Amino acid sequence: MIELYTLENLIIPYASIPITNGSVTGERNGYYKLSFSILSKYLKEQNISINQKTIFKADGLFYVCTDLSDSDTSKIELTYNAELLQTQILMFKFLNEFKLKSTCVSEALTYLFAGTILEVGECNDTLTFDFEVIKNNAQYALSQLLEITKTEVSYEGLKVHIRTPNWQKNIKTLTKGRDFTTLDESTDVSDVITKLYYQDTKGELSGYIASTNASFYNFVREGYQEFDAEDEITLMSLASSYLATVDQPTCSISISIPKIRKLSLELCELVNIHNTLLDKEMVYKVVGYSKSLSTGEDTYQLGARKKDFTDIEQIITEKAEEVVQEVVQNVIVEVIEQEVISAKTAHILNAWIRDLNVEFLETNFDALDVRKDYPEGGIRNFIRIKEEQIDFVTQTLSDTEIQDYQNKDSDQIYYTAIEDHMQAYKYFTITSPTSIYQDLKEADIDKFKVKVRKVLTESVKASFTFGLIGDTQFPLMRWGVGTDASGTTDKGKGFIYKELDGLVFKYITSTGATHQIKLGENGIEGIEAGGGETIIQNINMGGLIEIPGQALTKASFSSTGVVVEHGETTTTFTWSKDNEGKITSLYNSQTGLTVPVSWS
Repeated sequence: MIELYTLENLIIPYASIPITNGSVTGERNGYYKLSFSILSKYLKEQNISINQKTIFKADGLFYVCTDLSDSDTSKIELTYNAELLQTQILMFKFLNEFKLKSTCVSEALTYLFAGTILEVGECNDTLTFDFEVIKNNAQYALSQLLEITKTEVSYEGLKVHIRTPNWQKNIKTLTKGRDFTTLDESTDVSDVITKLYYQDTKGELSGYIASTNASFYNFVREGYQEFDAEDEITLMSLASSYLATVDQPTCSISISIPKIRKLSLELCELVNIHNTLLDKEMVYKVVGYSKSLSTGEDTYQLGARKKDFTDIEQIITEKAEEVVQEVVQNVIVEVIEQEVISAKTAHILNAWIRDLNVEFLETNFDALDVRKDYPEGGIRNFIRIKEEQIDFVTQTLSDTEIQDYQNKDSDQIYYTAIEDHMQAYKYFTITSPTSIYQDLKEADIDKFKVKVRKVLTESVKASFTFGLIGDTQFPLMRWGVGTDASGTTDKGKGFIYKELDGLVFKYITSTGATHQIKLGENGIEGIEAGGGETIIQNINMGGLIEIPGQALTKASFSSTGVVVEHGETTTTFTWSKDNEGKITSLYNSQTGLTVPVSWS
């Protein structure tokens, strides 16, 4: 059964519904989703309605209905999708400027949840830090908080708990065959080093150290690193600490647990499982799950957590805090790969693509991308969308100069991996490598920065936006780059805009003169020029006269009508008059059409 609530009352459900099938999915420090099906007949009989304000409760968590695309009540079975309530609330809370100095996790959450129904749960990380988020949503702020503090999030009702990775005291031991069935198991030892040769950067001290885990492998793989150390004790400490990050394999296992076992695992929970390849017990962490809400089996994705630079800092003495940049770089790549590429943190948290709700959009990044071929003629044509404005833009690009790539908020964009790493220069992130290692040298930071071709010039060829006439907003289109090289005037540009009583076409000549015409309530209406002179009298031609693409060369009037000539083209109009002698209609002898004529 799934319980149904309203946002105004999350205590007492207004209905409980039986489902034909369903599941909840979740990922470590990521998204939770609910999907289920129900017989439409049951909803009709019980007069139960489900809309986008409906709150579901399943597996102890609240979810917001997000998908009503399958709401055809003529179907036998209806399917609904929902996302975690906390995520939805934070996703749509915008933070213009969020800055905290010397704060802690619980205090940051208190300010972050202000004005919402969310509650701060257990927070066992007591370290203080500075925290800042500018012009982004609160869900992004939460993800940044987790990244900065190297913590994990869990949910309970309306509460949000933040815990350190080693929060668990008792670790369950699962037995293959009895507790679970293995769906897929992987143990990658390709990067494992079992014997490390090391040396200080001056070349005065050296040695080697063997891994205590070497006996688990049927091979010996040697490695070499240099460290910045003044004495042999510090050098050995650094070497040992580094070896601890590269002597462990990358392990993952996907398992299925039948409902009959009544065994449920939570995200970030640690479990002991026997590793088949290494033939030893290993500690795995639950990084994802899909739990059945019916009689099916639950599936879990588990990974053996490799040590990252946070672990190194905990065991290295204060004398050994400076590590050479080559070592730091490898560790940074490893941490980013685990937290960003594998978990797709950057791609999910910084690209809300359910309905493509974006604040800023530009097309044709390939022209800027230095990894791509130089564009023909050095030209980048693209569309830029921001707020209520669409610009059609042309840029000229340098074929030799490059510049740092930043987003619209001037945040630097970084590669998640560089140089000879297998993921080098493939993925982007706004996570700075200094958030993982603060003492990284500027030259090594620059290696992670995404570079693009330098923009030499930019011109807006056309745009669609909105302007103001008094307090009234009106649509406005601008056409052309213009003839003013300085770009400070609108000379040589055309404009189309909508007023309350008509549509105006305006062109500003290269000398600054303005020509304009209005399609108004009375047809083609004149617009006053300087001195009150009217350009065109009000006359409704109703589309009768189609002016050819030539200038008017002759007009011959008679008592019954007018003959107009545009070069070789001649058109004859016969008019009708009223008792006062005013023309009331025009007849086109070529088209056979008659339209009324109005006077003002």
